[in-house]
Amino acid sequence: MALLLMLVPTIVLSIISIDSRIGAMIDDMSRSTDFMIAQIFEEVRLALSQGDADVATALKSSEPVRKLLDSTVAFGPAVVAASIVGDDGTVIVAANGDGEGKPALNLPSVRELDEQASRWLLFTSLPSLLTAKVYEAQRRVDINGHPAATISVGVTTALIADQARHLLVVIVATAGLVIAAAMLAVLLIANRILEQLATLNSGFEQLVAGKSPSEVQVSGAGELSTLAEKFNELSRQVRADRSRLDSDQSHLFDVVRSIQDAVVLLDANGVVLFANKEAQDRLAPKNSPLEGAALASALDAEHPLLALVQSTVAGTEAHDVPLALPAGGTYLVSFFRLGRERVPAGLLIVLRDLKPVIELETALDSSNRLARLGTLISGLAHQLRSPLNGMNMRLELLRHEAGEAGAKHIDKLRREVTRLDEAVEALLRFMRPEQLKLSDFDLNELLKELGARVNPEKVKVEYQLDSALPTVQCDRGLIYEALSNLITNAEQAMPDGGELTLSSKLQGTAVELAIADRGPGIAKEQLDRIFDLYYTTKAGGSGLGLPFAMRAIELNGGKIAIDSEVGQGTVCKITLPIASNAPAKSAVSSAA
Repeated sequence: MALLLMLVPTIVLSIISIDSRIGAMIDDMSRSTDFMIAQIFEEVRLALSQGDADVATALKSSEPVRKLLDSTVAFGPAVVAASIVGDDGTVIVAANGDGEGKPALNLPSVRELDEQASRWLLFTSLPSLLTAKVYEAQRRVDINGHPAATISVGVTTALIADQARHLLVVIVATAGLVIAAAMLAVLLIANRILEQLATLNSGFEQLVAGKSPSEVQVSGAGELSTLAEKFNELSRQVRADRSRLDSDQSHLFDVVRSIQDAVVLLDANGVVLFANKEAQDRLAPKNSPLEGAALASALDAEHPLLALVQSTVAGTEAHDVPLALPAGGTYLVSFFRLGRERVPAGLLIVLRDLKPVIELETALDSSNRLARLGTLISGLAHQLRSPLNGMNMRLELLRHEAGEAGAKHIDKLRREVTRLDEAVEALLRFMRPEQLKLSDFDLNELLKELGARVNPEKVKVEYQLDSALPTVQCDRGLIYEALSNLITNAEQAMPDGGELTLSSKLQGTAVELAIADRGPGIAKEQLDRIFDLYYTTKAGGSGLGLPFAMRAIELNGGKIAIDSEVGQGTVCKITLPIASNAPAKSAVSSAA
């Protein structure tokens, strides 16, 4: 490499020198030829203007023209011929009389030589310039706009060829000297460099082998010393990266072990390299550890997973294959081949429980049925309201006609009609699409506002509010009514008094609220139905409060869940998304 770095600049400079010298010589020859042709042209024009003879006779008889042609050949640099050629291609007059009366020679034009000199790299045309050639420069002589003769000057490139050969010899000699000096320098420093390179090579071999080499020390202040410093820096970085990789790998395995899907990694021989807790619980009912054992020996011989593993190894990957396990449950199983060889280097098996999928499908089906039912109920409610209003008006007229004796019965009928009308209104309101009026507000303030409405004589309100709680972006009116229903339910669950706890905290990208009472609690069989329309556990309840609260919260992108134990009380948890532009607050919790 060092030899190349020394040789290349020398060759490049030599090429540039050749280009410059040869190009300058060609330009000088071209300009000199143009000057001589211009002189001959003026002399020819003067000779033709002094007599009435024809062109050939006038030129042959002109002594100045002959002398000028002779002097051009004698004294012109690189000029070997000078003549005037007639219109028929015959030489009329020539220097020293050479070739007069004979056809003119067909020589290449000087313009070809000029084109070579104008190339970007004249060195590419050097082979054609190493031998002497004769080129011709011409200029036409016109009389009254018609061609009468042509001035021809022949020039040779002998001087240029000699100069080119001389420069080539210089280049070869210079290159030889550079190579000799470079080889001598290489021999002088080879041993030292090789020793230092051997030290570095040993360090790299240890690094590749996974070892932690000691720092390499290289004497001097050259590139090898810099390389040694970089190697030592790389070695320290590799050690740090290996330590971090081991930590990340351990963390990754911990994460995989904690996911709900069962994950199993097999090697090419079917030995379990990794199995998370879910895989251990679902595939090994014998409680024998899966990791380190062959899957075929860890499972029963008739286990359906083994047949799928064998078909995947022999064929192609299979994804989302339904599989019922002997231990119970139905799963979607996916197989991923490791490597691109015909026989895979291993298999990754993922088993996903179908139960959440079934629950999601059930929820979707319930939502569709609820939507269809809502359309039906909405139409029915509209049909009921008109007769109820008419009944209310008729009962008012009947009250005046019946007098005091029937007034109490009519009032009771009116109250029932009014209650029915209110139930229809609540039903319509529940089924009616809401146009959300979003705004940013503080849930802590809303909880304090609702807590202040609780009867303090019976129920004591305790606040556990996070003061660093960010704002939420929801419809405040809907959230107010939903929380009001929940707090009212909690207050009514403690008719003899008790303690109501209102709390808030930040949970990831959402705010979690909790409303906890110390009432009698809700039985498990009732807990599954409390969000059903018209289902209530309270005497006189409408069964619309909790469904309305759930709908209002879900419309605002939140979730609601109720946990209750008989004799312990009920906790209602609500999560709502925080506002996208909510400012960060210092994390300080407080209880009011």
